[in-house]
Amino acid sequence: MNIQAIITSLIPVLLAAIGFLITSINGIENRMYQVESKMMQLISPDGQVVPSPENAFQRQVIREEFMMKYMEALNRLTLLEEKVKEHKERSHQ
Repeated sequence: MNIQAIITSLIPVLLAAIGFLITSINGIENRMYQVESKMMQLISPDGQVVPSPENAFQRQVIREEFMMKYMEALNRLTLLEEKVKEHKERSHQ
């Protein structure tokens, strides 16, 4: 076998592999650019999360549910405290 013939036949394969690598790298760079541009929409330069309208709406719903449950728990606690106070007054008489 002639080494010169083997090297000559491998050159197109090597060039195709290099072309494939360059194309892949360009594709990865494009995807990274898209991800970075989307990240800028989600996170401010200070590192704070930028709320989207849907996110803000969901947070408001959760906040309202939490406040309702908090007020219910506060009312129950007040009623329990009153019952304990009445029970203590009755037991001392």
